[in-house]
Amino acid sequence: MERVLNQAEQLAEAILDSEEFIKMRLAEQAAMQDEEAAQLLDDYAQKRRNVEDLLSSNELDHVELKRVSEELTVAQNAMDGNLKIKTMREASNDFAGMMNQVNKIIKFVVTGENEEDDGCSGSCSSCGGSCGCGDSCGDGCSDGSGESCGCGNC
Repeated sequence: MERVLNQAEQLAEAILDSEEFIKMRLAEQAAMQDEEAAQLLDDYAQKRRNVEDLLSSNELDHVELKRVSEELTVAQNAMDGNLKIKTMREASNDFAGMMNQVNKIIKFVVTGENEEDDGCSGSCSSCGGSCGCGDSCGDGCSDGSGESCGCGNC
């Protein structure tokens, strides 16, 4: 078990050192240090709590729910227009994508199961040489290395 725990710690350290994790943290810091972005995030969180509170109340007021839902949409649209928040979301999505890949690889190695809609398990042999990006892995690789097409899914 000690070997497994050591490997898990090494994986965690590799994740912390990954470009995706570092970009995500830097983007989060930039957004939180930006007064406008931080205010937009706080406003959205408050509007979301208002909707959740109304939905969990015993007597649902549909008129009030419509009003707070519209406020939430306005807050969402304001966040969507903020570059720092957009950058933070993109970095967070990239990190989540990497973590999904890691989890899929672990699942495949441990169980032998591969999700049918899965683009790649991390091994070109598991998908017959296609990672789902349109290029081919392995010998037909578009970057000529014979290992990966460069899409990040191989």
